[in-house]
Amino acid sequence: MLQYVIDLGYFQMIPMGASEMGVPATRRKRLREHDAAWQRFQYNQKYTLPPIMLGPVFDVLGGVHCSTVSRRSESIHFASMPFGADSDDLRSWSCATTSMENFAFCPVQGLLVVVTRSPDFWSHAYDIHLKSLTTNDVHPDAAQPILKALDKDIIDRAMLEPTGVNVHIMGKYISMLMWNESMACMQMWDWKFKNGYQFSLLFTNGVHDCTFIAEDRFLVLDTDWTMEIYSITDKSKPPRCTAKLSLPSLMGPFSYTMAFAGKNITPSSMLSYPQRSYQPLCSFTFNPSTNDHVIAIHIQASFRYTLYRYTFFTLRSAILELENLFARTYGQPALGGPKLLWSTWGPQHTTWFQTRFFRDSFCGFRIVEPINNPLADPREPRRLRIRDFNPHIARDYHAQDKSDCRGRLVQGELTNEISRPFTEPLGSALSYREIVSEEFFEADDVLVNESRILLLKHDGNGEVQKIDVLVF
Repeated sequence: MLQYVIDLGYFQMIPMGASEMGVPATRRKRLREHDAAWQRFQYNQKYTLPPIMLGPVFDVLGGVHCSTVSRRSESIHFASMPFGADSDDLRSWSCATTSMENFAFCPVQGLLVVVTRSPDFWSHAYDIHLKSLTTNDVHPDAAQPILKALDKDIIDRAMLEPTGVNVHIMGKYISMLMWNESMACMQMWDWKFKNGYQFSLLFTNGVHDCTFIAEDRFLVLDTDWTMEIYSITDKSKPPRCTAKLSLPSLMGPFSYTMAFAGKNITPSSMLSYPQRSYQPLCSFTFNPSTNDHVIAIHIQASFRYTLYRYTFFTLRSAILELENLFARTYGQPALGGPKLLWSTWGPQHTTWFQTRFFRDSFCGFRIVEPINNPLADPREPRRLRIRDFNPHIARDYHAQDKSDCRGRLVQGELTNEISRPFTEPLGSALSYREIVSEEFFEADDVLVNESRILLLKHDGNGEVQKIDVLVF
């Protein structure tokens, strides 16, 4: 049992579903086989999703795939994806909606969150419906069936007509980011307790993006191109900014024009759930641990017709360390106050990649992307690349049994090299294990979760034409 627990920590995984069954030796063997399959790019099964699941808006969490015609569609299609090769085993269902603005779901909790316009706009702007993922009825754990977003006080002050909304589920919390051209508002609720913790946070200058990195921490990409860390550890107060981090400076004529966080697909939502509400919809095996994971930030800088796109990766644990470093150096952040300079934190805690398209997908420490050949026809099949940033695996790479392995270790290092359009070195500090598939796949985009890679193929009009599923 001890060796199994040690291995779970080493691979930074947690057992779920069928992986919790059997004696420890069997579970340990299953865990090691699971990692070896990814390390060697040896998938067990491949099947194709049926046409009903090919909507332009789609997502996959915990083995459950969803699709819809648009974020404002009146029906959402779900499928619990099988582990076998026979797609006839795929169990599918639909949930009807009305006047939908956005939605999110969590298979582990069986929760579907649907955002609609309020019928009484002068009271509040949006209704957030808390539904069962499988029945479309009110979720049995919901303290109330509908949450009200952007109430009269906030509407009167600023957010009279939001132009966009994003809703997220983080364990027992539901958060919603709403924005217009000049400002943004974030609200959060404890959906299981009527008088539980909730807050409204107004960003008077707007934000580019916001993402939770833990149940009590979230990152904000501000409009002045700063990464801000917010903490909600003290539930008696609204969230407070605990650190500000600078991005690397740019050459004179260039400016940042885009910044957003990648979505780390972790269906466990960083929380353990009571058995009463925890009825997983699929028998997925090992999920990424909630103790640490990769964070991806996509940025774009441009000047006139010259455009550069980069993605940089860092670790959640590093961000939390930087929060402590900021507190020791500057104390509490202040409006217009100091930030941690890029040279202080960036080169030591990030690894950067230049890209033409933001088409990588990641889960835990594992990042998957189709390899683009600029000289080839974009409709041609292509190889896939997997990068694993688990620091334990990278550290012990040379001591591992690498029989039948075709991958390589890319060792992290500090560098003084400066890349356009920046004026200071970027980061290449994170070590990672990399493997490129020998097989070519019909895919121009991918989605990855704990046990699968979804291969998306689009037609000339950008519509999803086909989705193949690789099961590891």
